[in-house]
This record gives sequence, C-alpha cells and structure tokens, in this order.
Amino acid sequence: MVSLRTRFRLCSALGLLVGLAHLLLAGRLLATARWGYDRFLAVDFDPRPNATRRVRLVGVLFLGVAVFFRKLARRVGEA
Repeated sequence: MVSLRTRFRLCSALGLLVGLAHLLLAGRLLATARWGYDRFLAVDFDPRPNATRRVRLVGVLFLGVAVFFRKLARRVGEA
C-alpha cells in the first residue's frame, strides 16, 4: 500500500507540473480548449480578453497547492 507521505508528494509533483504548464503554456491551453469545444461539443469557444491572465492565475494557485502538499508530506514524514 502506498503511504500517505508518498501520495502527498505525488500530489505536490503533479501540482507543480500542472501549475508550470498553466503559467508557461496559457495560450496553448486556451487553443486546445477552443479545439476541444469545437470538435467534441460543437460549440464556439471564444475566450474573453483577459483569459490568458486568468489561466496563469490558476497556474499560480496550482503552485500554491503544490507547496502546501509538499509541506504536508514533510510533516507526515516527521511523525
């Protein structure tokens, strides 16, 4: 069975990767969403003017959550 500490560390690593992707690839993420909406939902996806900024803000939030899980993993490891 996977330990709780390992699960927290995994969540931290995934949060770091997703956060960096949102920060560095915001435009591509929006383009992918536009393609997916058009292809699978058959609706128009028209992002608002500040959509890139909001995607990057989500990336910052993911990074914050990653730091939280990393600290939590260290606390669990100490116990």
